[in-house]
Amino acid sequence: MIVHNRIDVIRLARQLGPLLLLLLTYDLFVTIIFISGSDWVSINNLPLSLLGSVIALIVAFRNNAAYDRWWEGRGLWGQVVNYSRSLSRSLLTMTYDATLQSRLIRYQIAFVMALRCSLLGLDPWKDIIGYLPPTALPKLRSAENLPAAIQNSIGQELFIACQSGLIDSIAVTSIDRILTDLANAQGGLERIKKTPIPRQYTQFPQVFIGLYCFLLPVGLVQEMGYLTPIGSTLIGFMFLALDQIGRDLQDPFEGTIHDLPLHAIVRTIEIDLLQAIDEDDRPQPIAVQDGVLW
Repeated sequence: MIVHNRIDVIRLARQLGPLLLLLLTYDLFVTIIFISGSDWVSINNLPLSLLGSVIALIVAFRNNAAYDRWWEGRGLWGQVVNYSRSLSRSLLTMTYDATLQSRLIRYQIAFVMALRCSLLGLDPWKDIIGYLPPTALPKLRSAENLPAAIQNSIGQELFIACQSGLIDSIAVTSIDRILTDLANAQGGLERIKKTPIPRQYTQFPQVFIGLYCFLLPVGLVQEMGYLTPIGSTLIGFMFLALDQIGRDLQDPFEGTIHDLPLHAIVRTIEIDLLQAIDEDDRPQPIAVQDGVLW
């Protein structure tokens, strides 16, 4: 996630530079032909303002839908943060065995790490293996949905602890409610990941913007003359930038600089939960790198 306030010209040029160069070349081509005396490239009565307004509404509608997906993902991860802290607090206050508390809280750290890696398509084992008991590894390695399997392991550990008298049934019910909330948050995140925004939302705005940029110099050249490439390219840049904003936000779990800062969120949970069990060897928070928080 980009966190600085300045405009990164280099990054913007990498994203839109090729399209802008193509647009400028086309605008120059139309202008040169018109100035050389070929009036056929000019259509003076094009309703450019009306077309621009309609396209802007379509793009804004798509961008709102894309931002809703991005913000819903952030809200669900906020729930994961809160429920993880609630789980550790409940374990510390409702169970009577420090070893059990530490083991289950470490399970929860492994859960959030596995969830992050699942959404990003990464291998989780190098991160989580130190938080899982060796006896649980064979079963978890064969799991199709590793985060869900880790949650099941927490539930099984709670049942065994209840049978052993290390926790009473009322406390188990309370903690199980938190695990259910975590499962619901996981389901919401997986829904966003596995259900992409409808292709029509991305394809049609792109086609409409392309057609509009194609018509722009044709409709402006008679009035603007030599200044047509400047005016047409500037207007085209604004529409291309708006379209790119929606594309950047529509899939918040792709591992790009525009995604949610999952690494930083998970690291926050890891630090908080290790602090809860008085673990001295805690990692440092994720730092901003080149204006980006990962």
